[in-house]
Amino acid sequence: MDNKKTNRFSVTKKAVAVALMGTICLSAAVSVAAMSKTVTVTDGEQTVTINTINPQTDVILEKTGISLNENDKLIRTESESSDISISILRAFNVDVVDGKSKKTLTFNEGTVADAIKAAGLTLSKNDSVSFSRETRLEPDMEIKIARFYTVNVNVKGNKITKEVPAGTVKNALEYLDIKLDKNDVVSVDVNKEVTENMDIVINSVTYKDVTTAESIAYNTVYQDSDDMYIGETSAVQEGVNGERTIVTREKYINGKLDSSSQISNEITKQPVDEIIAKGTKEYVSQVYTNSGSISVNESANVLTDVNGNQVNYTRVLTGSGTAYYAPAGALTATGRLARYGVVAVDPDIIPYGSILYIVSNDGQVVYGYAVAGDTGGALWAGTAIVDLYYNTYDECCQFGRRDVTIYVLEGVSEDITY
Repeated sequence: MDNKKTNRFSVTKKAVAVALMGTICLSAAVSVAAMSKTVTVTDGEQTVTINTINPQTDVILEKTGISLNENDKLIRTESESSDISISILRAFNVDVVDGKSKKTLTFNEGTVADAIKAAGLTLSKNDSVSFSRETRLEPDMEIKIARFYTVNVNVKGNKITKEVPAGTVKNALEYLDIKLDKNDVVSVDVNKEVTENMDIVINSVTYKDVTTAESIAYNTVYQDSDDMYIGETSAVQEGVNGERTIVTREKYINGKLDSSSQISNEITKQPVDEIIAKGTKEYVSQVYTNSGSISVNESANVLTDVNGNQVNYTRVLTGSGTAYYAPAGALTATGRLARYGVVAVDPDIIPYGSILYIVSNDGQVVYGYAVAGDTGGALWAGTAIVDLYYNTYDECCQFGRRDVTIYVLEGVSEDITY
């Protein structure tokens, strides 16, 4: 009986112990479950969810097998239910290209506007960007910025003001669909970068060579000849004009003459001198008359009268001579007494008061010294060059009409005519 009681007690004791241990394990399980946290880790398009009682970030990343690189960004948040959310923003590069300059920047997130700001760029209203500024950044994105400048273009007088992208003047002209031909000249270097409010002038420049010919006058060369008397000449060689050819280059801008310059000046035909022989031999002409003879040195303009006296003359006239007489006491046109030695002339040819020396060309008469002191119809009519006064009618008849030579003297007084 006692053994039965003892066995029942042992069984009961074991049952209680087992029950107690189960209670303890259940309580522990409940406590562990209460301490466990749900963690959601998002890495790009990959999402991993785990439960952990250790909420440390490093432990969580180790359990998920996720590692961070330099510049990666981690964002951790916890909810009221103690759930943990971890977002990993991986670092990536973005290129910002501004003309010929490129900057590579590192981002975890952001917009195109953020990239432009991070590149330290300020854009004008005319500049354009390859993406809208609100566009989200993506790995290896290339953001291109096109700068625009206002330029003033004068195309052969036609002025335009346009906006062109950054680049060379050549690029700007191509952008504006302005084509240059071989004669066009641009005011600035076409390889130069455009700047704001740049002035660009395009002109058509052409050249034209003009050839003209100018005459070169020949020279007259005199050669002395002792085969001819002084005053005599003879043509030896005929003169011929030469020719000079001149080439002038004319510069035209937009069809209008701008300037010209001489590029050549050549004698293309030499002139030929005119050669004239002139006499050097002196001679003394003799005039023989019934009253004596005179001699004349034509080279010295000296006359030696019948008495051997030498007088100078300024000019020599020849023509028809006549004779006249007048009653005693008659006066001439100049108020002089009509007498031998006062002759009638045309005063437009031989002025009144001129002292003359007159001889006939046939060598028979030397009238001698005379003063131009009268005139008459024949003289005005030009039928005679001189009318000689004689004292008698018979003397006039003896002289008649004959050709005479008149020497107009200088430095001689009228007294010599008496």
